[in-house]
Amino acid sequence: MNQQLLNFKSRWQETWGSYPTKTKWLIGGTFLVTLLLLLFLVFWMSKPNLTPIYANLTPTEAGEIKSAIEQKGIPVEVSADGTTISVPKDQASDLKVSLAAEGIPKSGNVNYSIFSENMGMGMTDRQFDVVERDAMQNELSYLIEQIGGIKESKVMITLPAESVWLDETGETASASVVLTRDPGVQLDQGQITGLYHLISKSVPNLPVENIVIMDQNGTAFDYGEGGVDTTLSAYQQQEDIRNGIEKDMQQELQQMLGMILGQDKVVVSVMASVDFTKEKRTEDLVEPVDEETGEGIDISVEKIMESYSGDQAAAQDGTGTDEGEIPNYNADDPDAQGDGSYEKVEDRINREVNRIHKEIEESPYLIDDITINVGVEPPVADDITTLTAADIEDIRTVLKNVVRTSLSESEVPLDDAALEERISVFANEFKGRADYEEPTEGIFSTMMDSIPAWVLYAIAGGVGILVIGGIFLLFRRRGSKEDEDFMEFEQSYSPPEDHYLPREEREVDMTPETLVGKDEIESLAKNDPEEFVKLLRLWMKEE
Repeated sequence: MNQQLLNFKSRWQETWGSYPTKTKWLIGGTFLVTLLLLLFLVFWMSKPNLTPIYANLTPTEAGEIKSAIEQKGIPVEVSADGTTISVPKDQASDLKVSLAAEGIPKSGNVNYSIFSENMGMGMTDRQFDVVERDAMQNELSYLIEQIGGIKESKVMITLPAESVWLDETGETASASVVLTRDPGVQLDQGQITGLYHLISKSVPNLPVENIVIMDQNGTAFDYGEGGVDTTLSAYQQQEDIRNGIEKDMQQELQQMLGMILGQDKVVVSVMASVDFTKEKRTEDLVEPVDEETGEGIDISVEKIMESYSGDQAAAQDGTGTDEGEIPNYNADDPDAQGDGSYEKVEDRINREVNRIHKEIEESPYLIDDITINVGVEPPVADDITTLTAADIEDIRTVLKNVVRTSLSESEVPLDDAALEERISVFANEFKGRADYEEPTEGIFSTMMDSIPAWVLYAIAGGVGILVIGGIFLLFRRRGSKEDEDFMEFEQSYSPPEDHYLPREEREVDMTPETLVGKDEIESLAKNDPEEFVKLLRLWMKEE
């Protein structure tokens, strides 16, 4: 048995030693990778399949549940954040039912169900008030947590003390709320207003102004109907809007002028004044239908004509109070002779005009005024005359168009004089650039610059040929070394002796020139197969 083991060991060593180094590394690496894969599969298959049974737990609740499960001898795993409990999947349902039967977890929160469970006669009024307030806080906290983006909430309510005296003003309650938001969640003004109304309507005598809401970072959420984001003050928001307007206008001008004059040849500065007033007004206007005549459209027309004729009739307009006459008495004219007549014409026309009712709500973001300053560096930096007056005038024309468009909705006059006051173009050498240090050129770089390009290409080609030739010689030398090793193995190899059939030993010339005949090759293959195999191997190596 030992001899067989030794023979197996020797054969294994001979076989292993015959392999090249690269093959040995490949075999060893394959064995190691296979072993690691087997270990991973065994570990993964032996690991229990866990499933979560509780989530969003507090540290106290997670510790209580973990202790209860470990006492039952069941594997349990707690998540990294300590809020989720996982157990083996095949035991999850039974375990959850058994824990619920034991009253685990005991959250310690008081809700309205406590009143139906503890309606005994031994509770005092003050105890009842405390329990009622605690239940109200917990129920309100639960309602707030149902809103998306709110992870947790804490509510503190202060209720007014009841008084036996009559108070016309009446005391009000107050509430303080701290919200824990999910990462990256921002509450808009509509959600904040809804929170205020939810809290105000859930607690008796709690006005909106007595509620304070803030998040875990101390950011207060103010109540308001406007759309201003409470996480950012009004001043900061207005500054951001104004800076955004200036930045957009500056980038547009910088890009356009930079494409014409060069990006490093022009600098633009924009200053804007923005009106954030949100105006809402109502106008009732009356305008004529016909703007040329200033008259309205006729609705009703009434024409009255009166006439009278008779003997010595006095005109009604003849009433007067001359000397000797009685006021309001129509005296006969003694000189009047013949018939008299009277005629009166009266037109009554009702006209209707255009009555216009307007409700106007103006946008709060209106550009009141704007100033644009542009600095241009001449093509020759130290020679201002290289920038012609025509170029400057073209730039001023572009700036005027921008200012005219930006102030089209404002009350600023848009004549040329007003536009000239709001733009400025000046030419000067830019001296504020960062100094650029030219890299110092050494002897080697100077020498390389002086050599022609074709010489460098020839040198690179020669180096490439040398590298390829060296690699070829290295592989050829390695092949010759393997041939020498094989020849040494052939020479040292001695075939086993045939103890049963003695054979005749003879020398055979191993060169192909002596075995050109087919008959001799066949004779060698029949009489001495081992020598024939050696000969074939030698021919294959030489080829």
